[in-house]
Amino acid sequence: MKKLALISMAVCLLVSCKKAIEDKKEEIILNAITNGQWYIYSFREGDIDLSNSFTPYTFQFYRDGKLSGFTTDTEDKGTWVGNVNTLSITTNFPDANDPIKKLNAEWKITNNTWDYVKAETTVQGKKNLLHLKKK
Repeated sequence: MKKLALISMAVCLLVSCKKAIEDKKEEIILNAITNGQWYIYSFREGDIDLSNSFTPYTFQFYRDGKLSGFTTDTEDKGTWVGNVNTLSITTNFPDANDPIKKLNAEWKITNNTWDYVKAETTVQGKKNLLHLKKK
C-alpha cells in the first residue's frame, strides 16, 4: 500500500513539474512577444512584394490578446492568439482596410528569435510570407 502511495505521489509530482515547465515556456514566449514593438520588415503575397505598404506601421501585442497596428495618424485594433503546440499565431483586425487586413490569418511560424519572426500562411492558393522585426 505504501509503495502504491509513493508511486502515485511520484506520478503527481512528474505531471506537476511538466505542467510547470510548459507554463514557464509559455510565459517566456509571451514576454518576448509583448515586450516591445514590432514592424513588418517584409511581406509577400504570392509573388508580389507588399513590404512598402506596411512601412508606416508599428505593432504592439498585448498580454490580454489585443493587438494594435498604428501609424502616427491611425490605429487599427485587433486580436491575436498564439499556439506554442502548433507554432502558430492567429491575428485578426476586424475593421481594418488594406494593407492591415492582409494580416488576418493563422500564421505558421517558420523561424524566430527574440527579435524577429518569420511566418507563412496560404490564402486563396497563394503563399503569403511575413517577416516581423522588433524595434
